[in-house]
Amino acid sequence: MAITFTWSVKDMHKITATGAVYKVDWSCSGVDEDTEVSHSRSGTYQHMSSVDVPAITKDIPEITKTSRTGLGDETITVVYPAYTSVIIEAHTKLASAIPDHTAAGFTAYADLTEADVLAWCKADGVGAKTEARITSNITNRIAAQANSTGMPWAAE
Repeated sequence: MAITFTWSVKDMHKITATGAVYKVDWSCSGVDEDTEVSHSRSGTYQHMSSVDVPAITKDIPEITKTSRTGLGDETITVVYPAYTSVIIEAHTKLASAIPDHTAAGFTAYADLTEADVLAWCKADGVGAKTEARITSNITNRIAAQANSTGMPWAAE
């Protein structure tokens, strides 16, 4: 079984003033050369950027509690010191972003090729995962075609 894959860009979304492409709609189809069984998938590439998220903290003030011991006028005072509680640690996350058209390595919209854009879409293992899913679907469909029903003693 040999599967031929065809990738294509269906549409691109850009900032008109800068030509910065921030979203790409793509599709990939696969065809088994022997059986001509095919399957396709589509998806969206979204430009992402790392964003630093600061820690979220809450300052807890000093707390003083006074209570009676039950022995006359005697009281006990407990002081809980002030502290800062970290609710969420500082971290970095990926977020949708508009590409910086002034950054080094930025390719002008007019200079983009389909191969350039498809390289973005296939990055981070998306290309391999997409082709693996298509292959799995085609393999399952071919296997299902190899099955049949019936009874040997019944006329067909």
